[in-house]
Amino acid sequence: MPNPVIARIAVPLPLYNLFDYLLPDSSGHCLQKGCRVRVQFGKKQLVGIVVSLEAESDYPLSRLKPIIEIIDQQPVLPADLIKLLEWAAGYYHHPLGDVIFSALPKRLREGEGAELKQENHWSLTSEGHLCDAEDLKRAPKQAALLSYLQHSAELELTASQLNRDWDNWRSPLQGLKKKSLVSAELKIQNAGIASASVAEKAGKVHCELNPQQAIASQQLIEALGSYQTFLLQGITGSGKTEVYLEIIEHALQKNLQILVLVPEISLTPQLTRRFTQRLNTTIASLHSGLNDTQRHTAWVQASKGIARVVIGTRSALFTPLPDLGLIILDEEHDGSFKQQEGFRYHARDLALVRGRNRNVPVLLGSATPSFESLENVRQGQFTLLSLTQRGAAGAKPPKVSLLDVCRRPMDDGISDQLFKKIEEHLSRQGQVLLFLNRRGYAPLLMCHECGWTTACQRCDANMTLHHHNQRLRCHHCGYEKAAPTSCPDCGHESLYIPGAGTERIEVALTEKFPAVVISRIDRDTTRRKGELDKKLNQARSGEAQILIGTQMLAKGHDFPNVTLVGVLNADQGLFSADFRGTEHMAQLIIQVSGRVGRGEKAGEVIIQTHHPEHPLLHSLLETGYTGFAKTALIERKQASFPPFSYMVIVRCESIQKDNAIEFLKQCRESLNYQGVELFGPLPAPMERRAGRYRWQLILLSAERKNLHAILRHWVPEVHKLKAANKVRWSIDVDPQDMF
Repeated sequence: MPNPVIARIAVPLPLYNLFDYLLPDSSGHCLQKGCRVRVQFGKKQLVGIVVSLEAESDYPLSRLKPIIEIIDQQPVLPADLIKLLEWAAGYYHHPLGDVIFSALPKRLREGEGAELKQENHWSLTSEGHLCDAEDLKRAPKQAALLSYLQHSAELELTASQLNRDWDNWRSPLQGLKKKSLVSAELKIQNAGIASASVAEKAGKVHCELNPQQAIASQQLIEALGSYQTFLLQGITGSGKTEVYLEIIEHALQKNLQILVLVPEISLTPQLTRRFTQRLNTTIASLHSGLNDTQRHTAWVQASKGIARVVIGTRSALFTPLPDLGLIILDEEHDGSFKQQEGFRYHARDLALVRGRNRNVPVLLGSATPSFESLENVRQGQFTLLSLTQRGAAGAKPPKVSLLDVCRRPMDDGISDQLFKKIEEHLSRQGQVLLFLNRRGYAPLLMCHECGWTTACQRCDANMTLHHHNQRLRCHHCGYEKAAPTSCPDCGHESLYIPGAGTERIEVALTEKFPAVVISRIDRDTTRRKGELDKKLNQARSGEAQILIGTQMLAKGHDFPNVTLVGVLNADQGLFSADFRGTEHMAQLIIQVSGRVGRGEKAGEVIIQTHHPEHPLLHSLLETGYTGFAKTALIERKQASFPPFSYMVIVRCESIQKDNAIEFLKQCRESLNYQGVELFGPLPAPMERRAGRYRWQLILLSAERKNLHAILRHWVPEVHKLKAANKVRWSIDVDPQDMF
């Protein structure tokens, strides 16, 4: 091939094209695929990524602009990641530039260097250890800071650690340095959250594996160095994390890097603590809760092979790992692995592609696997590993029962029978967990005289009442206003409050058990930084005797003192407009039930329902999740829904309903849909949200290859439709919900 003179560049814009630029004469052709460059794009200068180097262009060279600056001497995105991102852009039919830049931390997207920075690590000198803070009475700030350093569990402290606990610490610290009480050493900035010294200080925690855990671990250890997908299905409390740790230790001995993906930020610290106690290595954390500096540093550490274990949420999938040897997805069924805006990828599915490309095993773990994964096991695509015994000595599966609440008196969503059970377990020093997947005080306000309700002006939904500040808030668009004291339509002063949310349950329980510590864990009570950790520590220690929460409480937390779980409304998922509704309902019930009886105390689960005769509930209780899934998968197959078909939704929204409908009509007319079933245009289950009308066109096909072949030709044509400029639209491949 002749010397390349043209770089094909992806820019961070929602454009399907790549753009040709001339290599600068001074570059000496050292530019590589995956490097960042600065280019002139219209009136702006943009950071772009080199996707390929070419000898020729489809355009005359005289029309091409030269690259302004080559930012990287070495690629920030290695060839294997570029390959994965190109595949993802094709599969999800999304602009490549947008896909590539979603894989980079903010500072790299802005053109900052991909090197590790240095920062001061402050520590006490020998004089500082011996000095009495009382001797610094004339410098009270220095005295307080010295005392803090002397009592700190850390041997060294960085600026970010000092910022967490101190305001204006720099001046007194410099004063201590002048007195030779502290010293500073410049070290590479470290986003790692575990090191050899920390792991040793925490103490190595190693549990003896039971036979099932040992068999699962051995199969995975033998698979290191080759691509294979395993589904580790273990009942809650069966010790899946112990299996993860056992395999990771063997991978580290082989000098491999490990990527661990978790669905929620709230689960990352808990898993990290377990890993820190066990693994004698550097662990980096990657999630949206980090600031830009922390995320940048962790990403660079991983890309340079310094961090040997990376724990993160879905976007951590795109972290460069030169020695990647194992990918683990914990709670693989969780919907949080699916990106719902912009580049709508599924981290689980892309993890399989990355594992195949790098020839490394992928481990999916869950007590309630997705129906897609169970079907892949049935077809022989995945290897099933089962854990059916609870890990803790003496721990037994909880007793689960349905409580028919039809025609029974209810006090703010809790039946008399459940109140009695709560009293019984509290008297035996057990913790109680009540699960309701609805936050706020009540789902709406209603006038008993005329029927007025608190409908949101911008959505086809009611506004939720929040009692503590007497506000109505829409949980879909965020609009809120003061709650009225009388009916705005008829003036009647007594407004009815039907239904219950977590806040109302908390109020009712506080009145019933005034001496009991109650902790509510939902999005409203954990907004402030550190609040979630504080509440989870309260729960784990047993300080909070009653826990109330949404699905945040259902995922992976270990509460050894919980002996009673009450599911307050199991009926929400039974009649959902989403075909996955019953699957999600069953997963939530099983997951939240798994929080009980994890220690030596026996556990009990009570499920309140108005439909105790429902066959899916009986299937779940009598045959467990596996039996339930078999029954539900038969229904899915009869209806030709995923995983027995492949679905794509064209989503559209507009202030004007007619524009949305017209756009989707034009989409349908322009589509050669041979071998594809079309449904729509149809209104979304919530037609109006945040003032916009939402409609959709659903494509269903028994053949994935045929469906994507049609989409490849069709998507470019959609951009040319006359109605496309009047609406917002997107393509959702393999959607996880219908809303």
